[in-house]
This record gives sequence, C-alpha cells and structure tokens, in this order.
Amino acid sequence: MTGIKTNLFRSMLLAITLLMGVIISACSSGGESGDSEKNTGTVAPEATSTSSSSAKVEEPRIKLKMFMGDSGVPHPDGVDPSDNPFINIVKDYANVDLDMEVPSYQDFQTKFNLLLSSGQLPDIVHSWFIDETDQRAREGAFIDLKKYYDNSPQLQKYVTPEMMELAKDKVSGNYWRIPMAAQNTPQGTGIAVRYDLVMKYNNNKWPETIDEWVNMMRTMKKAEPDSIILSNRVSGDYTFSYGGTPIFNMFGAAPYTYRVNGGKAVSTFTLPEYRAAVELYKQLYDEGIVDKEFAVNDNAKYYEKVKNKNVLWEYNSADQYVPGGVPKKPEDKTKEWLWAPPLKTYPSVLKDVKYTLPYRWMPIAGHGVYISAKSKDPDRAWKVIEGFASDELHEAVFWGKEGETYTVNDGKRVPIVEKLADKSRTWALHLGIVFGFADGKEVTQAQAEMVQDPAELKRMYDAMKMLNDQAMETGLGLDNFVVLSDEVAKKRPEEAKFISKATVEAIMGKITMQEFDQRVQEFEKKFGFIYEEYTKYLTEHKEELLKAGVKEAGW
Repeated sequence: MTGIKTNLFRSMLLAITLLMGVIISACSSGGESGDSEKNTGTVAPEATSTSSSSAKVEEPRIKLKMFMGDSGVPHPDGVDPSDNPFINIVKDYANVDLDMEVPSYQDFQTKFNLLLSSGQLPDIVHSWFIDETDQRAREGAFIDLKKYYDNSPQLQKYVTPEMMELAKDKVSGNYWRIPMAAQNTPQGTGIAVRYDLVMKYNNNKWPETIDEWVNMMRTMKKAEPDSIILSNRVSGDYTFSYGGTPIFNMFGAAPYTYRVNGGKAVSTFTLPEYRAAVELYKQLYDEGIVDKEFAVNDNAKYYEKVKNKNVLWEYNSADQYVPGGVPKKPEDKTKEWLWAPPLKTYPSVLKDVKYTLPYRWMPIAGHGVYISAKSKDPDRAWKVIEGFASDELHEAVFWGKEGETYTVNDGKRVPIVEKLADKSRTWALHLGIVFGFADGKEVTQAQAEMVQDPAELKRMYDAMKMLNDQAMETGLGLDNFVVLSDEVAKKRPEEAKFISKATVEAIMGKITMQEFDQRVQEFEKKFGFIYEEYTKYLTEHKEELLKAGVKEAGW
C-alpha cells in the first residue's frame, strides 16, 4: 500500500508555491536524496533508448484517452491540456492524438473515484491513490506492465528494476503501475514557517516550546488583527493538511496515520497527544488565531490567504521548498520561508520526541501510471507512458531550448531565469509523472544562485540538511511495506472522513471534549481492525523490515 504517513503530502501534491517566492525542486510520496545515475538495466536486443523507439512513422496515428491529475499545478488560462508544446512531445513520441482529462487537484479524488466506479476507463490513467487503483486492478481494470517495462530501456533510465519491485502489488504480485522516480528528492518533511514573522514577533529567535509559539502568535494577532495566522487547506477526504497539521506534528500525532509503540501499531487519532493537539487547536480557534474557514478552504482560497494574510506555517515535504529561480515579487521581498528547528522542550504528554521527526523517503513516489484493460491499443498506450519518460520531454520541462530559456557559456548551460520561471512553462512540471518532479536539480540550483539572497539561500540549505539528517536517522516507514486487506482499502475513505468530522467538530465547539472521547471509542470499534492488521504484519515480518531500514519496526 502507499503509506498515508510518509506519502500523504508528497504523493498527493506537487504544489509549486510561487506565491511564497519559491519553486519546487527541479532537482513529492517518498523519494531518496542523492544524484544517482540512471540505470538502463537489461533490455531486449531490438529495443533502443532514444525516441527512435517510438511508434513507427508508417503506423496510422490513433486517438487515445488519458486521465491524469495536475498535482496542484493547473494549466494556465488558454493552455489546452490536449494540445500544447509539452504534451505534444508525448503525442509525437507515441504517434497518437491524446484526449486529456485533467481535473483540478481539488476535484481529483472525487472524479477519480467516479471514474473507477463507472468502469469506463480511458486508455491511460495517472493517479496517486494506489490502494484504490490496485484493488480495481486485481478485479481486472488494469493490465500488468512488467513485460513492457522489461523491454523498455527508456523507462529503465529513470525507473530502475529495484523501483519496479517496490511498486509491485504486494497482494497479487502484479506490476500494475509505472511508479514515479523519486531517488533525487530531498529527504524529510517539516514545519515550514515565515521566518521573517518569527524574528519580528519572537525577539529574533525561534520559539523553543509550544507555549512560546502560542505566545508569539498572540503577539502577532494583536499587532496584525486582520492576519490569518493559522490556516489549512482541504485535500479530498483529508480535511487537515499542510497549514492545518503543524500543531499535531509538534505533539507527534499527525492526523490520519499510525504510531508504532512496543511492537504494536495504533491510530494517532486515539492518542492522548492527538487529544491535546485538538484542545490547543480549539483554544486558538476560539481566540481567532485559527482561520474560521479552516475546514472548507480549497487550494485557491488557501494560497490567497498565504499570499495576503500572513499565514504563518504549514507542514510539507522538503522538495516543496527547494530554492529555485523564481525571483521574489516586490511585495514579497521581506517574506522568507524556512524550516523550523525542533523544539527544545516538548509537551509532557508526548511519549517520545522521535514521533515528531520525519521519515526517510522511498526511491519512488506514490504517483503511478496505469494502462486500462479496456484500452483499444495497449502497445500504443505503453508508448504514451514511454513518451512521459522521453529525453525530449525531460529536456523541455527542465531546461527548455537553447537561446530561449538558457545559453551556453564555456560549455556550461546558464539559465535565463525569467524565461524558465515564466508561468507559460512552469506548469509543465506536473508532466514529470515518470522521471519525477525532483529530477533536473542542477538547473534549479543554478537558477537559485542567480536570483536568491546568499544568506537566505544558506539558511534554507542548512535547514534542509537538518531535515535530511533527521529523516536518515528515523529510517523508512512501515507503511511503505505493509500489506493490508482489501477490506482496509475499502474502509480508508470512511476512516478519514470519521477522523475529519470528529476533529473539526471538537475544534469548532460543536461537540465537547468528552463527546470527542466517545468518538475515539467509537472509532476503535469501527476501525481498530486496520491497526490490528498493521501489528500482525509487523510482528510476522519484523526482521526483514529492520533489514530493509524500517527502524520503527523495533520501536
């Protein structure tokens, strides 16, 4: 399964945060750091590794359909998802015309679920909801892609055989998806904070306790009564994400996930730390520090508040804040986002500080590309997937064209920052569903050094190293390996909705904390079996998990 703990944020969202003056790494559900070489693997003799392996020119051009998400980076107005310079590279590689359906990030889960329920699948499907997709694949909705992969050096340049093994359905043993490569992704997740606001309202130093954070926010609210200090954005069934979770993370009880303690897995929703976070959230809500619309904000509303209302923080993965080549707008000159260091003193309710630390990412992300069993031409559909892994698309997305988006000086490519960062092309990063959003980091770093303040750039790189060190120490998460039943997959949406509803109602005062406790008891009766399955798998596979780098298997 795709772990909701380690992959929730990274696998669901690309989230190019131009409003914050940063851009995603051109260097999200877990990846490994390090610039590994591309592995071409063992291929069939007749296969080739360049675009010459695309469909033969004498073959008729056919029309195929594809459903994919924009990963939080929509096409600009006037750009046709089915006909633009970037997707046309894929179309020409495969010798097809693609009818693209690309719902917004906010609508993706709903439309994806409706698509699966309808049974009327297009030829190619991209999704980050692995549990649901694998379940339908076992029922016959998608085909096994291993034979195609084994004969595709182009795919193997980015997705190694080891990555394919990690993407294998652990229930059926089939290879339903081509996973997104993520081996170059910066490690870890953390609380990204408006550093300038912290320095302004906390005497030029980081808060060292939760009480200090709360006092700082109160000071800020008094000075800026119109600010929306703590906001949130809703991600499908997951009401709490990004701006809505840092308080939970400081208590070591992130929503919608599990904790391993004494060899047993339990839902964080049932922990005393979660309850304490809800109580603090409610207090801040009553004081007007929490956004009154925290339970209904969509992407657009959230980022508008981030831009104009001095939202203080969000919990996100390191790859979402890699310094890039987007110069700050004049109105953002004083704004600086930076990863917050750990607290010096954590609340007494927290069982162990290790539960607040980030995980190491898997070398693949939660994104995957699938071919429908109903495809009119699976071979040509495969060529479309190869097109998304083509050298031409990779070059277009990350570097563009010589003379237009970069120049060459003494054999070294020099970015033309304003051209590379233009909105007419930055959206294309969401097409990196095979080679990954975090590939091409050399161009991102080169751009950053040209436009970023050196001191600010150093602070960010130092903070990212902090996250990396923490993640490497924590190790991989159990949920990257655990095999759960189809019954669990079917219950996941209901579980998320239950957690969201009870938490929102408690924060808004619609139920008392005593009633919240009753909801927790109800939750354990309805969904406790999920975590019993986690524990059973952990118990039966403890040694192999420890060998694979899952340190929490020994917690």
